[in-house]
Amino acid sequence: MRQTHRKFGWIVCLFLTALMIAVSPTGAQEKMSKDEWQVQMTSAKARITDLEKQQAGLKGDVTGLQGQSDKLDADIRACEDALYAMLGVSRADIEAFDKELSSMENRVAELQRMSDAELMTHKDEIIRIDSRLKEMAKSKIAMIPRYGDRVNSLQAKVDALMKSLQKEKTYTVGTWSRDRDCLWNIAKKKDIYANAWMWPKIWQGNRDKIKDPDVIKPNWVLKIPEGNELSKDEKSAARRYYHKKASAPSGAGE
Repeated sequence: MRQTHRKFGWIVCLFLTALMIAVSPTGAQEKMSKDEWQVQMTSAKARITDLEKQQAGLKGDVTGLQGQSDKLDADIRACEDALYAMLGVSRADIEAFDKELSSMENRVAELQRMSDAELMTHKDEIIRIDSRLKEMAKSKIAMIPRYGDRVNSLQAKVDALMKSLQKEKTYTVGTWSRDRDCLWNIAKKKDIYANAWMWPKIWQGNRDKIKDPDVIKPNWVLKIPEGNELSKDEKSAARRYYHKKASAPSGAGE
């Protein structure tokens, strides 16, 4: 309705402006006679009256449409209440379901922007989301199309995240001169573990290739085991390595 008022105001303003330009004397125009001026003023008043009638009609249309909109809203709410009663859920249950689902949608969107290595640090969370989403899919509320569709769409995204967790990650070793590749630097890479101290995990996961953790060769394809912590065996292997290095005679290996 406010837009209708503004529209009408602009129409009147433009019309009066055009009228003033038309009746204003200029050097290239002859002075308008009183009778001619009266005719134009009468015409302008008639036009304004017509515009006011149009405005009144528009107001009536807006009022009528608002009434129809209110009735439709009431009809929709009544239908929703009937559906919820049939499913045995309350409007509060629906709102809680919607809130939880929206929160999960936002979180999954954040997880989708992470690298595979970052995802591994959220593995337990992704598994919990997957489990909870499967429970929500069995809810009576999921029988309502707008919620069932959202649950199915989100499940497809979570399935993709779960697949990324199960995918074996690898890394192809570069050269020291160009890439500075060693187990320490590889583990430190953001898309690997983003933690240099995780290097023993790569060593122990590739014992078929790596006999000495200080020696890796270009073009080796190393498996990057899952996890964001060293296992007991990996910690033990790291301790043996550091002990051996500390016990080695000074200058050994140079």
